[in-house]
Amino acid sequence: MLIKRFITIGFSLIIAAAIILSAASCSNEQNPGNQDNQGNTNADANNGSLSGDTEPQDIVDERYVYGGERIDFEGEAFNIIYPAWSLYEDYYFAEEQTGDAVNDALYTRIVNTNEFFNIEIKAIEIGSINDVEPAMNREVMSGTNSFDIALTHCVSGLDTIVSKNLAYNWSEMPNVDFSKRYWNQSMNEYLNINGYMPFVANDFIIPDPCFITFSKYLLQQYELEDPYELVNTGRWTWDKLSEMAKKVSQDLDGDGVYTDADLYGFVGELDWQFINAMYSCDQRVMKRDSDGRYTVDINTEKMQSVLDKFYNLIYTGHQTFVYDYDARANRQPYIAFDSGRALFYMNTPSFVMELRATDFDFGILPYPKYNEEQQNYISLNWAGVITAPLNVANPEKVGAVVEYLGAISRGTVMPAYFDILLSGRLVRDDESLEMLDIIYGDSIYDFGLNFSAFNDFLYVVPRLLQEESTDLISFYERRADNIQAQYDRIFDAFVANSHS
Repeated sequence: MLIKRFITIGFSLIIAAAIILSAASCSNEQNPGNQDNQGNTNADANNGSLSGDTEPQDIVDERYVYGGERIDFEGEAFNIIYPAWSLYEDYYFAEEQTGDAVNDALYTRIVNTNEFFNIEIKAIEIGSINDVEPAMNREVMSGTNSFDIALTHCVSGLDTIVSKNLAYNWSEMPNVDFSKRYWNQSMNEYLNINGYMPFVANDFIIPDPCFITFSKYLLQQYELEDPYELVNTGRWTWDKLSEMAKKVSQDLDGDGVYTDADLYGFVGELDWQFINAMYSCDQRVMKRDSDGRYTVDINTEKMQSVLDKFYNLIYTGHQTFVYDYDARANRQPYIAFDSGRALFYMNTPSFVMELRATDFDFGILPYPKYNEEQQNYISLNWAGVITAPLNVANPEKVGAVVEYLGAISRGTVMPAYFDILLSGRLVRDDESLEMLDIIYGDSIYDFGLNFSAFNDFLYVVPRLLQEESTDLISFYERRADNIQAQYDRIFDAFVANSHS
């Protein structure tokens, strides 16, 4: 079965570079980022391999190389506002070089861009994720031009920005080429309605998917199937995960009760991470009808089957431990992955990075598929998006700069970021590198997620499972009319904005 992924060029390049180029993102004074005369870093022109071979090759995939013009904007400022959200605070901007690979890659990216266009990028933190939409509103209503782009959360405020018609249409933005593979390719399908696209993302926005990690020790101890082989042959499904998990559980303290002190085949947070599990089954909140409109799509036999799978995984037998949102911070029952008491674990990039200083040996997998007939492994992208105010002063500058930031991120920041993610024993695991190809390569945005305003249908799986229920019909009937009306208002605003 075919598995959709980047190969040869693309994320294989990024990951391979990450293994051996932990300091490659540092700039030098004469030629920051080791640019050629088109502003492309060396990494853009190398055909990397998972073995870490970074010798230049004859083949260059132009889909990953900046192809725009070098425009002189005569020292103009380029102001970026962003909220105090962990991804933006940690992986986007740096004021000076410190010797840290990620910091210096961030610094290099800004220096490269400033010099290439003769601009001065200024990053302005404005508050929480709830403050971006009010800032956009003030900008448009007052007619001021205090910033060029805003970086937003993936959900918070996006519906209001559309309903108030506050964003410039990226479908009409000059100097962008969405055919380039440094642009997220799900944008045109899910964030573009009737030719109106208020939000975009490229490699300037680091993808933020979830994934499954597994303990190599427990896998060997219980003599279980190779999960990498299962992924590569298209047999990594939720049924297969459940089958393997049910072989691993033990009442370690012998008290006759399964608690956070015991051993489990599967551990996960029973909250937003199960939204990813729903999407991994190719089950979404909304679908497009024959007229191109979005309609609620959770009251289906498949959705019921998805719920039943997860219910049986969690509540039938002793193989699963689930914990509450923020359980670790609130000192509630919780099992850390590196405790060694979980075979499979729902995980996030930030938690995996915490394992860098440990010797815990683990691997990374995509979330499983619904069944073997499903073609692709699907990763939901929880990263933010880029937007520009409707009254942006210089669209030519915005388009060119954002295009360039996406292109050079692939050769500067992304390798350093993946080095942080992979540092430690995992670096020697070529199979996990291939899994990250799948997980990060095509992580998706989605209309039902990004314009949900965190509604109950987005959380249908965790909410019902928290109640130990699979009563989908009652859950649906109590909410369907209001939530469909919510999405209808957003869709109608998209259409109206496309004509304005």
